[in-house]
Amino acid sequence: MIKKQHIWIIPIMMLMLIPAIQAKAESSLSVQSTTVLNIREGPSLDDSIIGKMEIGTSYKVLTDNGDWLKIDLGNGQAGWVAAYLVTKSEGSSNDAPNTQTDSVTASEGTISENGLRLRKGPGTEYQVITTLSKDTPVTILSNEGDWAEIQTALGTGWVNSQYIIGGAQTTSDTTDVSQTDGQTAIVADDDINVRDTASLNGVVIGKLAKGTVIHIVAEDGDWAKIQFSGNTGWVSKTLLTEDSEVENISAKPIDASVTILHDGTNIRSEASVQASVLSIASEGDSFKATEEIGDWYKIELADGQAGYVASWIVSESAEKQTAPSSQDSNKTGDLKGKTIVIDPGHGGKDSGTIGAVGTLEKTLTIRTANLLAKKLQAAGSNVVMTRQNDFFISLQDRVNMSSFYKADAFISIHYDSIKDSSVRGMTSYYYSSSQKELANSLHENIIEATQLKDRGVRKNDYFVLRENTQPATLLELGYLSNQQEEALVSSQKYQETVSAAIYEGLESYFQ
Repeated sequence: MIKKQHIWIIPIMMLMLIPAIQAKAESSLSVQSTTVLNIREGPSLDDSIIGKMEIGTSYKVLTDNGDWLKIDLGNGQAGWVAAYLVTKSEGSSNDAPNTQTDSVTASEGTISENGLRLRKGPGTEYQVITTLSKDTPVTILSNEGDWAEIQTALGTGWVNSQYIIGGAQTTSDTTDVSQTDGQTAIVADDDINVRDTASLNGVVIGKLAKGTVIHIVAEDGDWAKIQFSGNTGWVSKTLLTEDSEVENISAKPIDASVTILHDGTNIRSEASVQASVLSIASEGDSFKATEEIGDWYKIELADGQAGYVASWIVSESAEKQTAPSSQDSNKTGDLKGKTIVIDPGHGGKDSGTIGAVGTLEKTLTIRTANLLAKKLQAAGSNVVMTRQNDFFISLQDRVNMSSFYKADAFISIHYDSIKDSSVRGMTSYYYSSSQKELANSLHENIIEATQLKDRGVRKNDYFVLRENTQPATLLELGYLSNQQEEALVSSQKYQETVSAAIYEGLESYFQ
């Protein structure tokens, strides 16, 4: 009898151990994200936001219920994140890349340029975590060749050490990079290579045609760092000639009033889209303009400062204009509370098409998306971006986000390409009849605002449309394979214009 009791005790003990085994397995799971995510009090979009998930930081998973994960925030706190928006990995969250190398004493520094890519390892072949802005403070943890491991508010990763000011940098094998005052030059030969570093060993990221006017922002020995089609890269100075025909634009004194046309308009410190933003203006705000500098107005701000605003996003009058009527104000209200999912096409390993002079579609789509997002956020819309940086997102994940957030409108942004370089224009697409109205509304406003060749609204079997249960459209906003149109759609003027047109198309759709 006693022996039989022992036999029954063993399986009972095994059953008691199962939860412990499961808990142990679960505790070894951690998650990480390539974008800033909301951390919520409970496993639902209706629960309150209690924090943000930092890019590149690993969090220990406490509970996995399928759609939502409960994560350890430290200090005894926990929160919930959507499971499909994060990357799961086995191993403790303590394995995250935030430990300091013993051989190097940590030191402080700042980033020297905008858009610097923070990577998971010391090289361009590693995945991009996020991008850093100029003057971002960093802590340097270690160095490996020309690369530095740094800690930032957005996470820990690696950047090329030549773009860090101050701190422990490895610079003995590199020449000093000198900044320039935005001088211009002309490409002297056809199909010259643009590289990601100032070396023939650098990866070719684009090509430039003979006669292209480029802006030099820095120099490194025989190399020039240039801005082209919204990108930056390095070219040999021997392949450039001085641009004697490009003269400095002089300021023209004026006495006028300018009125802002769109919410979320940037007022900058200088007459350049690269200048820092002093303030954000709303639709209907009026300012006294004192000078006209090319495509920019110098204006007087309320605090007495001088600021600059692009001429294509304001209207000018001799007398100060009044604020918009209540009827106009109600138009903005149509977007308030609407959930708009913006899908910048491609990203990460998927560059999309590459333009005639090297524009990357994935770079251009995120520029357009960010401008549109700012306008919608200023109008009170709930904006969801399928990607906020240069990383790869599957088509299924893009559709999942549309469904998860119950999008009132899903807008996939793209730029087109074809072998025939003479083709130009824009096309809008839908799949189901329920999506056609959204496509028509946006298309009409874009054609009117941009004056691109109208290639029509068409039905197409695109995955993000076919599998989407929400109102959705895919926009091809011009042909990068046409050199003239590539230059047009890459300009800041076009980017502002087309993002404003999409905004206005959404207003019309929701009315």
